[in-house]
Parts: sequence; structure tokens; C-alpha cells
Amino acid sequence: MGRKGYSIYEDTGDLLKFITSSGVRIKMMIGLMEGCKTSGQLRDEIGVSSSTVIHAARDLEKEGLLVEKEDGYHLTSVGSVISSKIYELIRTMATLEKHRDFWLSHDVEGIPEKFLDRIGEIEDYEILTSSVKDIFKTLTVYVEFTKKAKRFCGVSPIFVDAFVPLVKKLIKNGAEVELVLTREVVKELVKKDKKGFKEILSNNKISIWQINEDVRVAFTVTDSIFSLGLFGLDGIYDPSHDLVSRDKGAINWGRELFEYYKSRAKKLELENI
Repeated sequence: MGRKGYSIYEDTGDLLKFITSSGVRIKMMIGLMEGCKTSGQLRDEIGVSSSTVIHAARDLEKEGLLVEKEDGYHLTSVGSVISSKIYELIRTMATLEKHRDFWLSHDVEGIPEKFLDRIGEIEDYEILTSSVKDIFKTLTVYVEFTKKAKRFCGVSPIFVDAFVPLVKKLIKNGAEVELVLTREVVKELVKKDKKGFKEILSNNKISIWQINEDVRVAFTVTDSIFSLGLFGLDGIYDPSHDLVSRDKGAINWGRELFEYYKSRAKKLELENI
């Protein structure tokens, strides 16, 4: 980016400062993303006086970001695009700030860029943490959350012994299971129990893909929950922290991330094991 990025800021810095220096202006722009609103509606939603709304609207109108019509205020085409980008930025910051220490201590760049750009979609989540007193807490809770899933999709660059019986139980309960595993994990599964692995793969309730890439995330998405594990800054996978969310946005984000990895992997066939 370099100097080109700096020059872009020089061209747009004044408008950026204008918008972000006023909470009322930002809230009005975000509020109008839903459609036309009157000054009274904006006043009640934002919690400010009518005169404050009118003053902010005039300022935004001067910059070509909104226009006043008979039925109320509308975003212009430019205002609509800018509002959308500002909202995305705010959602991203809110997601990262909610558990700042987690994000600061993990390799966030392990998440593919186009999904990292949409990290704000996770939004409502919690971080499960194991401790010296309960080193298996994250794994125990993970199993509890996922064992009743009707559809189970997972991507994993790590081998966990407890994962095998969980998958067997899911299949027994009639769940649809789809897994994307790295070459190393597949090799470990075959090494530990080739016959058992082939039996699992022969079940029509499960499909497994092998990905020959350096995957830096481990995650599961079911019909009701999304679970994400990351590598630490030291390059070692951290099993003691797990991001968990039941939010629809997070589940959708996880499903799309799964499809991304699946599209880059090759389906394992029984005769090739």
C-alpha cells in the first residue's frame, strides 16, 4: 500500500474526520440504512433533541450523504455505501474489543483474508477457557455442545483422540457429518486405527475431505452452534481457548468458511485408504 495508501487518506481525510467526529452523525447514517426516517424517529432512536438531529442532517446533506424529502431523510447513493462500510468497521471493532486479549494472543491471520474482513459477523460470542484446575474444560464443553447436532461440519489441522468417539456417536444418532482434515490428521487416523477409520468412512452419514494446505484454524459448525480454535502467536495450536457462538450470523460465517475449505480439498474415497 505504502505512499498510495497515505495519499488516499489525504484525499478523504476531511470527510472521514467529519463523519467520525460526531456520534450523532454516525448513528443517523447507520439508522438510515434501514430506510427513510423522520427527524422525530431519529430523535427517539438516538436519544437526542430534534434540533440536534436537524443540525446534523443539514451537515450531512451539505456533504452529499443524505437528502431530505417530504417523507423524511434518505441516504444518497454515496451515503448508503459509506454507511455500510462504517457499520462493518464498527461491528469488527465491537467483535474484537469484546475479548481483546483472546484476539491479541492468537494468530488471527490464520483466518482466510476474505473471512477476516467479515469477522464482525461473529458478533455475539463467548470465550471458553481451560485452567490448571480444569485442563479439559474447553473440550468437555465442546463435546457437550456438539453431541446432539443433526448436522456437524468441521475443519481440523490437529488430531484429538476424543474427536473419534464423538464422531461415532454423532453418526449413530443419525447426524450428517462432513469433515475437512489435513493430510497429517488423516495419516494419524490411519496409523492409529486403519480398520476403524475405514469403517467410519464406509458409513453413508459421513463424508471426509483431505486438504493439502497449511490450515491455521480449527472449527466446527452445527445446526445450532459455531466453535472456533486458533493457533497461538508461537505457532502452536491453543486447546485451552475456544470461541463459541449460537448467533445466526456466526453460524452462517462458519458455514461459509467450511465451504471455502471444502472447495479446496479432495474427497477421500474408501478404496484409497
